[in-house]
Amino acid sequence: MKSGNVFWGVILVVIGLLFIFKNMGFIYFDWCSIFNLWPLLLVLFGIAILPIKNLFKILLSVIALLAGIVIFSFSDSCYNNFRITYNNDRFYYDEDEYESEEQVFTEPYNSEIEYAELQFDAVAGKFRIRNATNDLLNFNREGSVGPYSFISKNLGNKQSIEFKLKNSHYRFRKWKNEVDIKLNENPIWDFDLDVGAAKVDLDLSKFKTRKIKIDGGASSVEIKLGDRHNKTKLDIDSGVSSIYIKVPENSGCEIFTSTVLSSKNLYGFDKYEKHTYRTPNFSMSENKIYINIDAAISNLNIRRY
Repeated sequence: MKSGNVFWGVILVVIGLLFIFKNMGFIYFDWCSIFNLWPLLLVLFGIAILPIKNLFKILLSVIALLAGIVIFSFSDSCYNNFRITYNNDRFYYDEDEYESEEQVFTEPYNSEIEYAELQFDAVAGKFRIRNATNDLLNFNREGSVGPYSFISKNLGNKQSIEFKLKNSHYRFRKWKNEVDIKLNENPIWDFDLDVGAAKVDLDLSKFKTRKIKIDGGASSVEIKLGDRHNKTKLDIDSGVSSIYIKVPENSGCEIFTSTVLSSKNLYGFDKYEKHTYRTPNFSMSENKIYINIDAAISNLNIRRY
């Protein structure tokens, strides 16, 4: 038996078995799934040209095609047209979307809370804090990264809130993660964010912000600071990133940065000493902002508004 006959015979067997198993309800596939089988053709062709007996070639071909059927029958269609959304204990199906889930958390506000701390494991996706709420915090997430666990601890006049990723199950080729967080304007806030490879948009101008700590890998960070607290400290430790910060004109601001191979644009700042920059009104301002940036390769922009 010629190797070529074995090869083309196995191809016909593969296609025939696919249709038979589909008609019998054992597997599901569409025509796009058939195109996903192209790596199996390389495997079968490689088997056909191996310098071994035809009996072993046929045996290896059968094993390969059965393995291919099992693997690709559970793979995604190239249309990615299936979505499962979870909301508490309910779920529903929606076509023309990829797999996604929604999480909503709310922490009620207590007037005895003077300080609040938010710890967040961002990892990947888009994260936004822009709006206020009458609750202490509202958290809304939609995407295929997660799920997140929500831990809230009361420490007298301080509330500590932590969002941490559980066993993440997202696929790199089609993941989505969008998080929108709303905060109460009354407490003094501290933030500890691990942004990973995420895009972070923080408009904190409405909030009393005391400390912000951001650890990032390859990320994009945009922060708008306000003047509702007399002393705000921002620490950013990042790798390859784009950093854009806005500070209010009526607040004095000091920047210490030891960036390497960076594009650095500091608008409205004077050089005070090596690695240190200040606004002209720093010494006379009641409200002061201290920014410490340790970045490797970054695009750094800081301006006053």
